[in-house]
Amino acid sequence: MTRKQNYKAALYCRLSVDDGNFGGSVSIETQKVLLEQYCKDHSITDYTFYCDDGCSGTNFDRDAFRQMYKDIQNGKIDLVVVKDLSRFGRNYVETGMYVREFTDNNIRFIAADDNYDSLVNGDDLLFPIKNVVNEMYARDVSKKTKAAKKAKARDGQFIGSKAPFGYKIDPADRHHLIIDESAAQVVKRIFRLAAEGIGYNKMAKMFREEKVLTPIAYFNKNNPDYFKSDYWRKEFDWHVTSIRAILDNEVYLGQLVYGKRRNKSIKSKEKVKNPREEWIVAENCHEPIITKELWDTVHRILSAKHRPAKTGEIQMFTGLHS
Repeated sequence: MTRKQNYKAALYCRLSVDDGNFGGSVSIETQKVLLEQYCKDHSITDYTFYCDDGCSGTNFDRDAFRQMYKDIQNGKIDLVVVKDLSRFGRNYVETGMYVREFTDNNIRFIAADDNYDSLVNGDDLLFPIKNVVNEMYARDVSKKTKAAKKAKARDGQFIGSKAPFGYKIDPADRHHLIIDESAAQVVKRIFRLAAEGIGYNKMAKMFREEKVLTPIAYFNKNNPDYFKSDYWRKEFDWHVTSIRAILDNEVYLGQLVYGKRRNKSIKSKEKVKNPREEWIVAENCHEPIITKELWDTVHRILSAKHRPAKTGEIQMFTGLHS
């Protein structure tokens, strides 16, 4: 690798939700200040920030990183600077792979706080060791985070970021749900219609025609800047899956259920189902929207509509067209 006079630098910053434990010491703004100061100290004047806020370091499926990587491939970047290796990534295999790819293609890589510069110490034996330590740390944080969430779940605390449709987060206690009367009326109506034998498709069609706000649209109405995509702003675009999700959600009984799905691994975002015996079910957590009798009635009807045919096979679309 040869030194250049004028670098086109990418200043990469990353912060995950779990990094909140460290306060402002690793915040995006702190990282920006430190990296900008590094550029000034080393006469780097042409630089662009790429920031992934709220992204895990255990994989590289991050928007800003993908944009930076694309710009590198298009010849717009020949230097990458990060605060330290953990900000770049906590998966030692992929981190090492990307750094090796950069150096092989004459892209200089600097981890400022770790005193690592691929131009100076590209074969530094401490580099892979630090990567291993970072991945071990990520695994440890993941275990502790899961354990804390399980404890809160067993205690009947709501741990989601958005309240389920029909509820809102209690302003006096973010781990408690209170009924949102306007949305709750829609939930009650869905259960009543289902109890009358009205199918998913017919309900969705009714709500589209009546211009009833979808759960996402209703959320957007109260949180207009939460979703960036225009897709989520289709106000009345009800789907069968939305109806079914509401009818299958035990939250409307006053219960909280966690652990139905889990990530396939720490490095994967793919979800897999957990067996029912591993679910965490906490009862009487908040005021129910529907009665247990109505829930049982609806689910008896839904089960009847999905009974196996004479062939022994369950008809996939049974009950969806009425």
